[in-house]
Amino acid sequence: MPLSEYEKKRLENIKRNQELLRELEIPQLDPLRKRSATPIKKHTPKKAPKKEKQEPTRQSARLRGIKAENVPPPKSEPSLYRSSEKKVERIDRLDDDQQQEFLAILRQMPNTRPAPREASKQDVETQSTLRNQLEGLEIRHEWATVKVTPDRINCSVFHPSSGKILACAGDTAGNLGFWDVNGTKENEFDDEKDPVIYAYRPHTRTVTDLHFDPTDISKLYTSSYDGTIQYFDMQQASFHSVSVDSYSFTNFDFCDKKIWFSTSDGEVGSYDLRSNKTHVHELRQKKIGCIHINPKKTHLLAAASNDRTLTIWDARSLKSPLHEVEHGYAVTSAYWSPLGNKLATTSYDDHVRVFDLDESDDLSLLSAIPHNNHTGKWVTMFRTRWNQNPAATSHQHFIVGNMKRTIDFFSGETGQEMCALSDPDRLTAIQAVAIFHPSTEKTLVATGNASGRMACWS
Repeated sequence: MPLSEYEKKRLENIKRNQELLRELEIPQLDPLRKRSATPIKKHTPKKAPKKEKQEPTRQSARLRGIKAENVPPPKSEPSLYRSSEKKVERIDRLDDDQQQEFLAILRQMPNTRPAPREASKQDVETQSTLRNQLEGLEIRHEWATVKVTPDRINCSVFHPSSGKILACAGDTAGNLGFWDVNGTKENEFDDEKDPVIYAYRPHTRTVTDLHFDPTDISKLYTSSYDGTIQYFDMQQASFHSVSVDSYSFTNFDFCDKKIWFSTSDGEVGSYDLRSNKTHVHELRQKKIGCIHINPKKTHLLAAASNDRTLTIWDARSLKSPLHEVEHGYAVTSAYWSPLGNKLATTSYDDHVRVFDLDESDDLSLLSAIPHNNHTGKWVTMFRTRWNQNPAATSHQHFIVGNMKRTIDFFSGETGQEMCALSDPDRLTAIQAVAIFHPSTEKTLVATGNASGRMACWS
């Protein structure tokens, strides 16, 4: 039967709407998409119930008729007593009950780094088997994400122990959060189970980097734009300042009982933990946001700068760069691979680059991977982070966040993308900070976002 005019117009409208959807790239709902078998909880930190308002127990001087003296001028007038910025106080101790609870957890953590596990036949041998392992990673905890810090996560690290999984995160307000990934505790206000979270504020500005002391993993070192480097003693749950001069610290690394650090003013310095002496060198005209010492050739230092360069230096002299590689825009990170023969960088020119280092210390570009790195003001800049687990070095690989809300895994040997993971049921924000656990038998990854929330992939 021929179609009526009404039916013809209806078919034309349907086709036109389908073309419009394709042009706008609006994703189609997939009715067969696998859903989580168990209900997903949203972790919202509980607040204590508000106390009833009490009547004032005393009167102000104004109500008692006493004339005020030495009153600061109103806001419309200049004042030497008024600060332009709100003062932020450090919080280096929890409430007594929480402090004892957290100490009980911390004292279960070992003080020495676990011995490297030798690679077995079940470990990664080829890129295809590695891809299969990474594609099997999922978020398995009952909460969609866990609120670890109050503000945007800027850096994170796992405790090196594989016995208890402890994730640590520093945020843009100076907070340091700890998450016992597999732990739960009773909530005092209802019958729900809560994740085990403890948070301090050891700094007054952004926590820029976190590292456990390689020789004593009971000490977690932190750096900040507030001009201090501190360490958290996990045996006492207390903070201690490192007596280094005040700089705007952007990043740091350990090597031979020295802390190597970079600053917002283009400087790189070293602080000797034995002699307490500091040596600082001005290497660039603009901020150096990341430095890393080569784990095998410890005289090589990589520096990523806002002046659009990656530079490689001889840390013994720091007179002139051994290599200088121009990027299109600011270079946000530069990290050596575990074997020290590869180097991965991220840059605002929307590329992730992998470099090859040969036996004579010559650096050559292996791959330039297109990747959207324009994180903007409200998302932590992406950093390529290698899997440092000794059992995973048969095929070196790294992870980096993605503006499309995935976490991307790349081969450090070929520069090819191996997989991109996402979980739309749980993750609605960009997972900008991503790290590997350094010692677990199976791959473990933690990710963090701008809301101070983390997820663990296993």
